[in-house]
Amino acid sequence: MRIAICEDENYWVEAMKASVYQWASMRNIDLHCDVFFSPKELIKHLSVCKDTDVLFLDISLGSEVIDGVAAAKYIRKMGNEIPIIFITADSMRAADGYLVEAIGFLGKPIDEERLTLFLNRIVKQRKNNRVIKIVTENNIINVWQKDMLYAEVNNHTITFHTTKTSISQRGTLGDIFEILGNEHFVQIHRSYVISKEKIHSIKSTYPYSVDLLAGDHIISLPVSRNHIKGLLEIYSDNLLEKMI
Repeated sequence: MRIAICEDENYWVEAMKASVYQWASMRNIDLHCDVFFSPKELIKHLSVCKDTDVLFLDISLGSEVIDGVAAAKYIRKMGNEIPIIFITADSMRAADGYLVEAIGFLGKPIDEERLTLFLNRIVKQRKNNRVIKIVTENNIINVWQKDMLYAEVNNHTITFHTTKTSISQRGTLGDIFEILGNEHFVQIHRSYVISKEKIHSIKSTYPYSVDLLAGDHIISLPVSRNHIKGLLEIYSDNLLEKMI
């Protein structure tokens, strides 16, 4: 995991580094931390480094002409969607973060519990944003996991349905799980495997079905008797996890 910190006071840089390394150590996460003392250094780095997972950005950067909010606006104009967490001693300025879609702010001194909450959320998002490789007869196609809706198998042909397109390749139901894994996907029928994250609602009376949220419309798929109980349990667990 790669973290960037942009803060103009060395004391707070060291405090942030100690906190994030302690968090990573407790979870056996390999962590690399890049430190920048000015927005110019940060922006130059982000223009060439695309693998940074989260940015902790001082909202004030008092010694600079450009402050943290202005730097964040520029980063967004670059097309960079890196998660940004503002660091600030002035809670009144925290609302500025909404202008650049920051995921939150940390006050000074650092709130360890709040820091843990943010970093755990980032780790979860990273898992959901992995790339799935689909091999067709002529191409290898990369699909973001978050864009995958469901897969179906018919006559030894698998069709992967995403929010953008559909991709087909030869294979069986077993091959679907080889490609997608079973952490974020679940079988609902002898022909269908769906994304757990895309479940919108479940019809729990016969004939059973599930509605998937696909952008601005709904896709309904049948659920077999053998899979309805497990699907309802997974749906309940997901709802509870989002509430916690």
